[in-house]
Amino acid sequence: MKQLATILIAMFYIATSFGQDVQSLVEIGHRNYELGDYNEAISYLNQAAALDSRDPEIFYLLGVCKSQLQNNEEAIQDYNMAISLDPTYAEVYFEKGYSLFILGRLEEAIKQYDESIKLKPDNALAFVNRGSIKCILGEEAGAMADWKKAEELGASIPEQKCVP
Repeated sequence: MKQLATILIAMFYIATSFGQDVQSLVEIGHRNYELGDYNEAISYLNQAAALDSRDPEIFYLLGVCKSQLQNNEEAIQDYNMAISLDPTYAEVYFEKGYSLFILGRLEEAIKQYDESIKLKPDNALAFVNRGSIKCILGEEAGAMADWKKAEELGASIPEQKCVP
């Protein structure tokens, strides 16, 4: 019985230490992201992912950092991983939409903004971005509707006009 108690205490200690180490790495990675040191952030976040490959926040942050470095294809892979771990993570769809937009994959980007808006219907910026893409695609009515909704949600949008 004493051995079992010792094993359980050791397992608890390892599990607690594991969580703290991963969380510390994520926090340092996030801090480096905020400071604009994306490569350093990626380094810490990769270490965190190696310890815990089930945390969607890690892959979301990796994607955002890679997007900032214009590595949008890699960012999309990280966003896909985050979505597979948490399909309700609205911000991931939003950021994936942006990366797809940058890559010129406009129809795919719209689908990601659709998902983001479905999960977080008060995100004015998602409506702005989706409307802008619709405008680029010549869908003036859809663009104007999205921009109007963004304004209703508090976004300040200059007068827009879609010119094909």
